[in-house]
Parts: sequence; C-alpha cells; structure tokens
Amino acid sequence: MAENRILFLAPASIPVNVAEAIVNVKLLKLLVSKGYKIDLISKKAKWEHYPLTQEEELQHSLESVTVIELDNKISFKTAWLHLRAWIRFGVVFKGVHWAFVASKVASGLIKKNRYSCVITKNYPSELAGYWLKRKYALPWVATWNDPYPHERFPEPYGKGPDCVLPLFKRPIIKLMSLYPDAHIFPSARLRDYMQGYLKAKAETLYVVPHIVESSGQPRVNTDDGVLKICYMGNLDGPRQPWTMIEAIKCFVEDNKHVPFKVDFIGTAPQTAESVVSREGLSEYIRFFRPVSYNESLKLLLQYDVTLIIEAPCQEGIFLPSKVSDAMAAGIVMFAVSPSAGVLNDLFKNGIIGYFADVTNPESIKSELERLVGDFSKGALYNTAIPVDYTPKAVGDMYDMIISNVSV
Repeated sequence: MAENRILFLAPASIPVNVAEAIVNVKLLKLLVSKGYKIDLISKKAKWEHYPLTQEEELQHSLESVTVIELDNKISFKTAWLHLRAWIRFGVVFKGVHWAFVASKVASGLIKKNRYSCVITKNYPSELAGYWLKRKYALPWVATWNDPYPHERFPEPYGKGPDCVLPLFKRPIIKLMSLYPDAHIFPSARLRDYMQGYLKAKAETLYVVPHIVESSGQPRVNTDDGVLKICYMGNLDGPRQPWTMIEAIKCFVEDNKHVPFKVDFIGTAPQTAESVVSREGLSEYIRFFRPVSYNESLKLLLQYDVTLIIEAPCQEGIFLPSKVSDAMAAGIVMFAVSPSAGVLNDLFKNGIIGYFADVTNPESIKSELERLVGDFSKGALYNTAIPVDYTPKAVGDMYDMIISNVSV
C-alpha cells in the first residue's frame, strides 16, 4: 500500500460550518489517528449553517490542506471553468467548476506522491474522483451521505429516484455506477434507494455509519423538575416546525401545568415566533440563533432530550449527524420522522428512545405524553452507543475497504 496515503476530496470539511463538514472532519481525525497520511482538498463555502468552527489541530496533522475558493456568479472566468469542466467530465451544472479545479490540484499531488486511493465526499467531488480513476488508475472510494444527483433526492427535497435528469447531467449515473471501486453509504436504506438507479456491483457496496465517540462530558444537572427538550439545527427548508408546534399546542391543552420547555436553536421560519406567541405557547417554546458546532455540543449537555425532526419524505433514508451527536453526548433522543425510515429502524432496535410520525400531530402528542411520563418517574429511555458506530468499528471498516481497493 502506498505509504497508507490518501487523497481526500471533501468540499465540505474545512472550514467547518455545515453538517456535512462535521461528519467529514470526524472521519479525517479517525483516519489520521490510525496512521493514514492525508492530503485534503476542500472548498470555502459562501454560506454556512453554523458559525465557523476552527480545526487548527486537524489541519496541522494532515499532510496538506488545499481550500479552493471559487465564485458561482456569472463571469467570463466562471463560464470558462464550466466549459473546461464539461470537456473534462462530460457533464456540466452549476458549481461543477470546483471539481475541475480540484482535479488539477489533485493531479499535481499525484505527481509528487503515491496514494492508496482517492476518497470523495459530497458533490461535485465525485467528478474529480471519476477523472482521477480514469487518468491515473487511482482506486476510487465514493461516499454518498445523501442521494445524488440532487434531482433524485426524495420528495419534498427533489423529484425522486426515477426522475429524468437534465441532458447535461445524464452521464453522471453511468460514471457513478461503473467507475468507483467502492461505494460507502451511512445506512442500508440509502444504499438500497441509490442502488435502485446505480445498479453497481453488489460487492462494491458498503454501509458504514457516522462515527460516534463518547464526549466524556457529564450532563449539566439543573434538577429543577422541568423537562428540557432542544432541537439543534435548521428548520427553514423541507424540515419545518409546524407539526411539532401543533402537537405541543394539543398536548398543553390536555396537560395543563406540565413543566417542560422546547428550545429551537438554529434557523427557523421568520413567522415561527409570532405563531407560538399567538397560540399562547411562549411559555413552552423558545427560539435561539444558531451557534457553532462545538458550542452546540456544550449546550446539548444542558438538556434532558434532543429533538430530531426530519422532512415528511415517503421514506426516511437519511442518517442525520444529529443522531451521532446525541449518542456521543449520551442524551435521550426523540425522533419526529417518516414512519418508514432509518430513525424508526433505530427506534425499533432500541437505539432511539422515542419516535413519532412527522406527518401526524396526534402521534407526536402521544409520544410527548410518554416522554413526560417517563421523565416524571425518572425513567427516560436511553441506550449505549451501538458497536457499529464506534471509532474502532468504523476504522476497521475503512481499513478493510481501503485494503480491498488498493490490492
């Protein structure tokens, strides 16, 4: 194996200001701790979901870090880079120019170093991975944390797995199917969803959950008899707070004077606070601005329960990074998610303690009543970190995959 050196292409990694970056940085830290030498090619995001978190220690432990900063605004330079990307990859779409520039940077690194493989994380890094595979015969490990291309996200995010792609994006499916030496998915449901149109060789498919390592930090025990629930993240897209608010209203009407609070920490619709005020729920529901990822982990320890809300998809194929954060903190989880999906699977397997259908306010209200009842008895349901999620298990899986593709 080429000095256990990896070329790691992750547009979302450093700087850490989106959920994907958090997942990828955890993996980078794990691989470095196992002795892999890593050259990282990343992207400077023009937007962020979280205030910036610095990762100076990680940057120093990597062999090299290249952060590519590009503009998506229409200009001669942007148009020229998109044209060159189309010539190189055979596809074109907004933002594809990052893959072209990344492939040039990667070429320069390959001329200096020998690599075991290239690992791609997040769009459009897969195009660079494909080109490096073809040009240099470099083994390619493709990671899919979300469906790809974006049009094939499930509704309401996209148009479903069978939608017809725009003409200039259609070749993507073929290159995704034929060229990776390994495909990694965080859940079996996402694997099966994407395999429906990938049709990749079964022996190249792997399921590797997000890494979870106990924070070792004790929960802040206020012991004031108030059940404290928090939601960390954004609720201004397909994920929305309205069904949860409706359920809380019904719960309060039937259970007056129950001491509980639900704090939403992150971006929410502008009208949310006014709706809560109008419904007389300000005593129970509060909204706070987003905080950095590291700060969110500290805040999490001040609550009894973390709330995980997903969009009303027909099937919940995602494994939100919030799940691994909750496992690491040892905090009880209440998932409000599609009735068929990854989070309900975790609930049925005893890993998530409380679950309700995201489309059904009555289901949410009923589970909230169970939650409050368990809290009053000092019997909130929680569980240990599943073995498959531990750094050792994830690290062993990556060792196996990298070894397999590097032979």
